[in-house]
Amino acid sequence: MNYAIYFDESNKLDQPNGGYSYYGALGASEHIINDSIKSIEEINKQIKTKNEMHFVEYTSDTNFVKYFKTLNEIINQDISINIMIVNNEHAKKIADRMAVTMTQLRELFYVKIPERLFYGMVR
Repeated sequence: MNYAIYFDESNKLDQPNGGYSYYGALGASEHIINDSIKSIEEINKQIKTKNEMHFVEYTSDTNFVKYFKTLNEIINQDISINIMIVNNEHAKKIADRMAVTMTQLRELFYVKIPERLFYGMVR
């Protein structure tokens, strides 16, 4: 059995647009991923949309059906999800104590956080 893991982040540490940074990993068997992709493509075909989903851009209910149906498809599968939330203010204090920039700290986090999320996914 093949297992697929997807990773994404939102509101990066070195971008001044929020109090928290979000890191997430989703894992499932290759079979579940392939079936979910087909289902999501069918949802997109039914509601006649091709654009990607970005929650930061979700500002009105005009895309509610797409987001709801897609999320419903995913959460009803046998998947694992790991999420880590970083308080950017606390991260800034850590960077200051270590005498590194927020960009440098982000690079350190970008190695360590996915590693922890992936480890949690496969153990």
